[in-house]
Amino acid sequence: MSDKVIVFDLGKVIFDYDVNIISNSLSEYSSEKILFNNMESFMISNIDLFVKYEKGLIFSIDFYNKMVDLLSLKNLSFEKFSDIWNEIFTPINDVIDLIFLLSDKYEISLLSNTNELHFDYLYNKYSNILNKFKNLHLSYKMKMRKPDKEIYENIIKFYNVKPENIFFTDDNQNNVNAAQKAGIKAFSFENSSKLKKDLKSFGIEI
Repeated sequence: MSDKVIVFDLGKVIFDYDVNIISNSLSEYSSEKILFNNMESFMISNIDLFVKYEKGLIFSIDFYNKMVDLLSLKNLSFEKFSDIWNEIFTPINDVIDLIFLLSDKYEISLLSNTNELHFDYLYNKYSNILNKFKNLHLSYKMKMRKPDKEIYENIIKFYNVKPENIFFTDDNQNNVNAAQKAGIKAFSFENSSKLKKDLKSFGIEI
């Protein structure tokens, strides 16, 4: 195994997602249809709630109750809400193929802003993929999230290496910029072809 550290983001890198799928499904349980025109806008306008959930500062049941209240949802169980909340993901297969190749030669890890319901769902459904990662650095367990500098400081301390020995790829440029500011070799994810080039520039042979 190499002494280089390879860290992947999760959403939009390994699994694509579309939050507006949530809008379509949840709208069936509410008379407030105007709230569902754009789930991304709804999330931005209620960003404090989603940040708290991604930081693990509120329980999943409390998040559910808050969503029920904000969206005027009726006759929607926690279990059904969970199903809807989690139905947004699609595997990015060419990246997953690359992960399987990399994991044969290197130790790879995840650093993700995620929440308990999403990650439990993904792990249960795609354990064959997620078990390829040696370490799972998850915002809701760490009580911190990207792009806050403390999460990158935590990663550097965890691996006890110089930050320039850590490779990191993320689709969010703000997260990439913050990682670079911490000294990490961070690259903006666009597609598997660019990812391969970025890995090669870091000295990783595939």
